[in-house]
Amino acid sequence: MTEEDRISKNLLILMFVGCIILLVAVCFVSVFYSPKQIFKTSFSSSMEDEISTNSIIDNLSSDSNADVSVFPVDINFATEEELQLIPDIGPSTAALIIEYRNEYGTIISFDELLSVNGIGKKTVERLKEYCIIK
Repeated sequence: MTEEDRISKNLLILMFVGCIILLVAVCFVSVFYSPKQIFKTSFSSSMEDEISTNSIIDNLSSDSNADVSVFPVDINFATEEELQLIPDIGPSTAALIIEYRNEYGTIISFDELLSVNGIGKKTVERLKEYCIIK
């Protein structure tokens, strides 16, 4: 076996080991981090100045067993209180969303929310950041 063949063989083994390490890392991340945890982490860091954990807890103080990590919220099942946790969604807008949902049934797309009185394109874009539609 020539020196060149030995180097090629060693490089091939090194690439194989690297691929295995990468595969193990991807499996580790997918097993130990659910999408909700990843979203929660990115939400916490990006919205730290806008919403403090204390203000969310204050909003939920009436229910001591409430789950503070509600995002992403399913727009079709969110309570009025959960909707109010979304920035720019106050009690009246949350009530209008629930009223629309009760009157017309399941919301199929975010664009459908433009039919709700008081909800415009900016609000719909904000909802997309914090809500899902199933």
